[in-house]
Amino acid sequence: MKALGTGHSQGVLWRDIEVVRRPGGPPQLRFHGGAARRFDKIGGRTSQLSITHTDTLAFAQAIILGD
Repeated sequence: MKALGTGHSQGVLWRDIEVVRRPGGPPQLRFHGGAARRFDKIGGRTSQLSITHTDTLAFAQAIILGD
């Protein structure tokens, strides 16, 4: 939501962003609904996602690449 520039607003909901993983590949973002519309509107072409965790903490960083 932060990478899309909306936060939890402008029709972008938690359920609109999905983390998927291709076999043997890195995690990817898949956008639906309001998030997909926003991704298209800002000229998004692809995204990069990094996820890491310990027993007590989790961290993710998302970057949207476009035109």
